[in-house]
Amino acid sequence: MNCPNCRNIELTRREIEPNLWAMACEHCRGRWLSNSAYDGWLKSHEDLPLIPSKKLKVSIPEFELARLCPECRRILVKYKVGQNIPFLIDRCGQCAGIWLDKGEWEILKRRNLHDDLQKIFTDHWQEEVKKGETRTNLAKMYEEKFGKEDYAKIVRFKEWMENHEKEDEILAYIRDPNPLQF
Repeated sequence: MNCPNCRNIELTRREIEPNLWAMACEHCRGRWLSNSAYDGWLKSHEDLPLIPSKKLKVSIPEFELARLCPECRRILVKYKVGQNIPFLIDRCGQCAGIWLDKGEWEILKRRNLHDDLQKIFTDHWQEEVKKGETRTNLAKMYEEKFGKEDYAKIVRFKEWMENHEKEDEILAYIRDPNPLQF
């Protein structure tokens, strides 16, 4: 079985967690996690301690060719993991195996996503990630439009207004060009 990233490097069997075996590339440090190995591990493992927080660098190539599944040679599909997680996970639609680049397992583990990998590949998860990205992009847009400090004030005011019993009257007062004149 060859590395889907390096293509001509043979993968070797490595234990990445107690009783969780993956096929690893010695060159790029990527790991192929078969669906059966992952499912078996999920059913048998105790809760794993989270890795202490430290910065792990993950490099994302600007352009890369499609990767092929090392098991069944189908094209691997990329899935977004979540906000503030700087990588995509490759998964085979045929055999459901997962390719993890160097450092990705450790980040998933630190975020406590290592035992929820299958959820990441659901439509619901991917939709929520997209909504989160849209919210982040809109917030950046408004921050640029109003300025960081003013935008923070607007957000606080909006939150205050949404919970105020006289919201309609306050908005009418604000919209009135001259509320103190008859």
